Amino acid sequence: MTGDLTRILTDDLKLPADRLTDDASLDHAGFDSLAVVELSVLLTDRYGIDISDSDIRDAATLGQLDLLITTKRSGR
Repeated sequence: MTGDLTRILTDDLKLPADRLTDDASLDHAGFDSLAVVELSVLLTDRYGIDISDSDIRDAATLGQLDLLITTKRSGR
């Protein structure tokens, strides 16, 4: 997982750092419906990328979420 995503999850969303591994599910990492919405808004504000709440929820793991964000940021 990239440092950018880790910082957002720990600093902004206040998720526990010890649960943030590439293979962790969003539930295991501590995501709730509010965290999903907040992450979507943060990604739009900081990086100008549009990742919907459902795109975030569809990621099975934090590693997949990180890949989705990286792909969107690179414009692919």
